[in-house]
Amino acid sequence: MTQPNAPLPAGVMRPLAHADLARPDALAKLGGNPGYLSDRIAPGQLRGAILGSPHPHARIVSIDTAAARALPGVHAVVTHADIPGQADYGLRRVDRPALCRDRVRYVGDAVAAVAADSLEIAHAALDLIAVEYELLPAVTCPEAALRPEATAVHAGGNLLHQHHHRLGDDGAADAATVHRVSATYETPRQMHAFLETEGGVAEPDGQGGLCLYFANHNPERERQVVAALLDLPPERVHSVGTPVGGSYGGKDELTVQPIAALLAWKTQRSVRLHLGRAQSTDFGVKRHPMRIQMESGCDARGRLTCHRVQILADTGAYATHGPEVLDAALEHAPGPYAWQSIDIAGRLAYTNNGVAGAFRGFGAVQVQFALEQQMDRLAHAAHLDPADFRLRNLKPVDAPGPLGQIVVPFDGPQRALAALVQHPLWTSHPQRHWSDGPGGRYRHGIGLALVHRSDGFGKGFPFGCRMELALAEDGAIELRSGFTELGQNLLSAVCNTCVHFLHCGPDDVRPVLGDTRCTPDSGPVAASRATTLVWHALQRAAPQWRSQLLAATAQAFDVARENLRLGAGGVHGCAGLIASYAQLALHMGAQRPMITIDQPPEVTPSDAPDTHYVFGACAGVAHAVVDSWTGSIRITEMALVGAVGPVVSPMGYLGQLEGGALMGQALCTQESLDCVDGHYQQRNLDSYLIPTLADAPSMDVWAIEGLPEGDTTGPRGTGEISVNIATPACANAIACALQSPIESLPVRPATVFRLLEGVFA
Repeated sequence: MTQPNAPLPAGVMRPLAHADLARPDALAKLGGNPGYLSDRIAPGQLRGAILGSPHPHARIVSIDTAAARALPGVHAVVTHADIPGQADYGLRRVDRPALCRDRVRYVGDAVAAVAADSLEIAHAALDLIAVEYELLPAVTCPEAALRPEATAVHAGGNLLHQHHHRLGDDGAADAATVHRVSATYETPRQMHAFLETEGGVAEPDGQGGLCLYFANHNPERERQVVAALLDLPPERVHSVGTPVGGSYGGKDELTVQPIAALLAWKTQRSVRLHLGRAQSTDFGVKRHPMRIQMESGCDARGRLTCHRVQILADTGAYATHGPEVLDAALEHAPGPYAWQSIDIAGRLAYTNNGVAGAFRGFGAVQVQFALEQQMDRLAHAAHLDPADFRLRNLKPVDAPGPLGQIVVPFDGPQRALAALVQHPLWTSHPQRHWSDGPGGRYRHGIGLALVHRSDGFGKGFPFGCRMELALAEDGAIELRSGFTELGQNLLSAVCNTCVHFLHCGPDDVRPVLGDTRCTPDSGPVAASRATTLVWHALQRAAPQWRSQLLAATAQAFDVARENLRLGAGGVHGCAGLIASYAQLALHMGAQRPMITIDQPPEVTPSDAPDTHYVFGACAGVAHAVVDSWTGSIRITEMALVGAVGPVVSPMGYLGQLEGGALMGQALCTQESLDCVDGHYQQRNLDSYLIPTLADAPSMDVWAIEGLPEGDTTGPRGTGEISVNIATPACANAIACALQSPIESLPVRPATVFRLLEGVFA
């Protein structure tokens, strides 16, 4: 997918040329035996199944499970009445029942569950559960949901969260405005479409406790929620969360774990619960659909003036990460640009349209699509090149953050854009749009975009991070963290960072991830934070680590310490290897180093709530080809320049940017999970079509590793930023090809025809 021949500007590297030979887990995955937790099958294991609501909104009048319990082969049928402890869970809002008590709020909402000898028996038992419902009005329009007369999805009303930010002098900005662009943008609901649907195994440990084996982002949180549900001390619940067969945010919050745990606790048997694709579609979270109203202006010289934004987002039936997603949308709405004034507000509504939650790009990508359309439209109005327009409006390196908060000084947007405009995909097409083919059938467009993206959690979140660096009994160097391997190549990042700071070899390292029995609470592997925190942890622990190992070697082998150094395989002296790490572990015994590394939350020192401290940046350019006869769109080429600091794992960096870019392209051109009267219209991948390699453009991925002088943050995450850049870059390319703004995603043939006819969608 990557073009190898484009020349590189100064200070830029192409990760492919430096890529690791292989991911540490590559052979296991290619061999079909990666150890996914939903594949954990054992003799005597029961199969679980969930009865979901067929209605988007209804009151539960009664549940009769007698016939299901009597079915041979059924070992447990559970409802809300069987929960011994805390029945609800959630993040900032505890609003989601593990099993519904008196009301269902979306199609798929869990009402009862069964554990049986086989999946066939479990499904037969579900058919025997009689649930009497009293239908309630389904609230399916977020705007209507916020009207006073709307039926309440929750007792507190349908407004889950709102925020309003104002900075600068509106009057002065309006007075300076010469060019003004106003538009309303719509972004769709998107499905994560991970290959491993939600599932795993819960099994009693034989000692009065429970073991959980489920793909997740935070084993410690899973343990806490399940312990509270079962009214157990947390130390009696053990959680393993890695490896994960894809998440993209969809497994950040708990899904089926509480139900499987309840079944295992009731039966005292191992229970495997794994959703099929259709039930996963109903049950799982999706990307938040948003309606974004933007009014943006600039003066006669093309300097940005006023920026007003109103966001309405649909969170569905339960909160999950909805408030954080809206906060991220608000924070990223100004972009990396210098406005004279901003007035940005957002509302988040409960509806009966399934559940929306964490999704790669996390609220920012929706507003970045809208903002980058605005930037192109303003540049056109001011008769300026799109890249020049952005360059003249970037914030200074040491300026406050997008909402006025203190941030780490960062020149990533400047450097990424300056490099991108030297890429052949931009420089070779000065006209930016042209037609070819019979009768000008194919419309070509080159579109550019620039984004910055926050790392870590916003102000007000409690997540610190603890890791442990230890020399194991067999001599392996272990970095122990509660993070999980989601496919993001964290294993390689850990190994390479250990090599960098501990001066060992990659074969000396054994990452230990996501297991509450042997890893500390590191908080979630989310918000693009894991790589940065691994870097910080090893940077802090390295001096103590070197001191302990070198002192032990000098004493054991009677060698002057100043003649020793750590290296691949062990401790080296002037004549070569003196002691392997295994020999050192044997010699040191109980004195082997085990360093606990505590890190505070990565938050801004400003008082501004829900804002971030660290940002990365990415610039992108895309080539779109629109077939004016069929309305089809192809993205044929894409170039991405990430400015995220040191590249810890070139293979991981390349994989994240290429894979995320294809997901962002799909949000722009292909994917939309339609919801009609609370029912999803596509429930399988034969109707909800995701891109394949046949849809992938050729890609050239560059990296800028340099950081401003004095920067101690190190690498920023790359797990999301390629989604953030690809969607607006592709939208701008399509708009350029059609010579018409794009105001609704995805851009499908019907939209193309309307725009070609001069009628906005």
